[in-house]
Amino acid sequence: MEIEARNDVKLLATRERETTALDERTELLFLERYREMNARYDGLLMKLMLVQWAVAICLALWLSPRSWVGNQAGLHAHVFAAIFLGGAICSLPVLLAMRSPGQQNTRYAIATGQMLWSALLIHLTGGRIETHFHVFASLAILSFYRDVKVLVPATITVAADHFIRGIYWPESVFGVT
Repeated sequence: MEIEARNDVKLLATRERETTALDERTELLFLERYREMNARYDGLLMKLMLVQWAVAICLALWLSPRSWVGNQAGLHAHVFAAIFLGGAICSLPVLLAMRSPGQQNTRYAIATGQMLWSALLIHLTGGRIETHFHVFASLAILSFYRDVKVLVPATITVAADHFIRGIYWPESVFGVT
């Protein structure tokens, strides 16, 4: 009886070690796969940001290519905003997506940059309601990360943008003063 009890204890201890090793291996494989998935999405969203930059420049050139002061014409400020502000918005997320794909700080930078793109597009179109839907589309795209924490900086960014521009420059956000 005593020998059977000892064998049972040894068997249980062996099974616990095997289960623990299996759980650790499962967790390791899950984290590795999750990081690969996030790295793939980082690359995809990096390309999306670069495409958005090109589209913003084309949109600015199409909607308001020139500004007039008397009989003198020059490039409109929206064109410069699309080129330089768009480049500034893209720079950090693209750099992080190339240097450290799959990292948490890269996801946060991409989320913030994506919401800043929404703000710039809303500004370039003069607050047209259609471009406000870019915010919702961006949040839906960011949800592919399967990380709720990514949506926090995105939501804070777009809320702060609408609040600050709504107070100081409402025509830029809502199309009316």
